[in-house]
Amino acid sequence: MKYEISSCGESDIEYIWEKAFEAVPVAENAREEQLVFKVTDEQGAIIGGCVLDIDETKTAEFERLWVDERYRRQGMGSALIRAAEQAAREKGCRTLVNAYTFEFQTARRLFERQSFQLVGTVRDWPRGHESYTLVKNLDGQAGGSVADHAGFKIRPGSEADGAVINHRLEAYNRTFAPRSHEYLDLDRKAVDEKGGIVAGCVAGVSGWDTLHIDVFWVDEPCRGRGVGSCLLNTIEREAKEQGAYLATTAGMAGQTAFFQKHGYTVSVVFEDQPRWYVMHKHL
Repeated sequence: MKYEISSCGESDIEYIWEKAFEAVPVAENAREEQLVFKVTDEQGAIIGGCVLDIDETKTAEFERLWVDERYRRQGMGSALIRAAEQAAREKGCRTLVNAYTFEFQTARRLFERQSFQLVGTVRDWPRGHESYTLVKNLDGQAGGSVADHAGFKIRPGSEADGAVINHRLEAYNRTFAPRSHEYLDLDRKAVDEKGGIVAGCVAGVSGWDTLHIDVFWVDEPCRGRGVGSCLLNTIEREAKEQGAYLATTAGMAGQTAFFQKHGYTVSVVFEDQPRWYVMHKHL
């Protein structure tokens, strides 16, 4: 089979996302949603907050959780987690995930005190550190409204508030693990002789020198014919040229088998429907 690997345009990326997730079951009328919660001081400045992403499978994930250093160890972090959990329950979410907690933070113990379970550890990511994934299963019952917790007034925030929270947490993380560059896109597609996309990958290299493979798809008639292997090898080679030392991706059982054949190791398993695997490989 003849094909050519090249960069993706915006429409190509949308097509690859759609094809890759056709087989993933979603709740009826489900949609992606982002929630922001914040705590402000008397002048209205944000002193703590969290960003919660809810996907179409009704899984809620902490995108960010940050508390100003002057207000830590006073219960604000726990209060924000409880407020986010209430909102996730009200949205009908089954699972609450915190996938990016690092050894240099105190967040792992914070989440474990809220009954989250450690389900995976990645060593040497970022370099010289460890990262943890914690999960809490929800019963789907609605909680109370977002009100005061432990004396902190927690209120819904805007997209702009979420950007502030993201910036503050990123600045804190950089003091322990500086980023060497901005995110580098490595979106690639395999095109047949007629110009049709037969495989695609949405990926990039982060400032922590990590290849993140967000989406990897091969058209069913082309599977087992070397197209996927060639595409993956191309992405990994280009990522290494950009300084990447580690690769990470996620997928269902069939995708996991493919990546394991190429040297990836399962580091996290989400016991949900569908079961989801997170994998890593040192390049």
